[in-house]
Amino acid sequence: MRTLKIILAILVICGISFFVAKSCIRRIPHPRPAIHRTLPLKQPLITIPQKTVEGVTPTVSHPKMAIILDDWGLNYSLTAQVVEIGEPITLSILPHLKYSKKIAETAHQNHLGVMLHMPMQPKNTKEHLEPHTILTTTSDKDILIYLDAAIAAVPYVEGVNNHMGSAATSDIRVMRTVLTHLKKKNLFFVDSFTIKDSQSPQVAKEIGIPFAKRDVFIDNEPNIPAIKKELQDAKAVALKKGRAVVIGHDKKVTLAAIKEMIPELKKAGIELVLAKDLVDVSHS
Repeated sequence: MRTLKIILAILVICGISFFVAKSCIRRIPHPRPAIHRTLPLKQPLITIPQKTVEGVTPTVSHPKMAIILDDWGLNYSLTAQVVEIGEPITLSILPHLKYSKKIAETAHQNHLGVMLHMPMQPKNTKEHLEPHTILTTTSDKDILIYLDAAIAAVPYVEGVNNHMGSAATSDIRVMRTVLTHLKKKNLFFVDSFTIKDSQSPQVAKEIGIPFAKRDVFIDNEPNIPAIKKELQDAKAVALKKGRAVVIGHDKKVTLAAIKEMIPELKKAGIELVLAKDLVDVSHS
């Protein structure tokens, strides 16, 4: 009996201990797992989109001027004066004259431009005409013969401009024949623009030959002050348009005026270039 009481007492004590232990376990808080949060990246307050500006073409880095001097062929001694200037000037040479070939060779050797100064009919019938001048009555066949003979007489020729030619350049048939043939020869054409009715700009654009048009004649009055004034006008054209094509002649006074004006042109940021550098097929 006494043993049974002892067993019952032990069971009671164990039961009480179990409930006390369970109660204590419930009161111990379980540690919470750490929460790792990823913070969002900060966005800029203002997003500035990159704009693409359409229709804007690069501006000309610096204006250019081409000086063409016509009527070479008889006065070889002046070539030394051109070379002495030390700038890229273009000589336009009449064919079949005493020094035509020699002048072309000297110009080429000294990095000057070489052009053919092709005789073409003026409206003034009193003008002296060179042999094999292209007339408005010259047949297409003879135009090609005259051109080929003239080109052969001027070695290193790169392009052509008209000597006189106010009548011939006004004739669309003549100019279409001339420019089509020059294009086949890989030559450019500069219209001396001796008349406003010239058809060459229209024809040149039509057939796609490299082309330019004279902007300023500089020595209609053959004295230094007048020539320098014309070069001032040419400077204004170059600064406004980005380019200017100037035509003068093989005269001592013209060369002297050009030499005096070069520092002023360069100070204005104008680069002197050869005629071939200012011709294009867009005719802009």
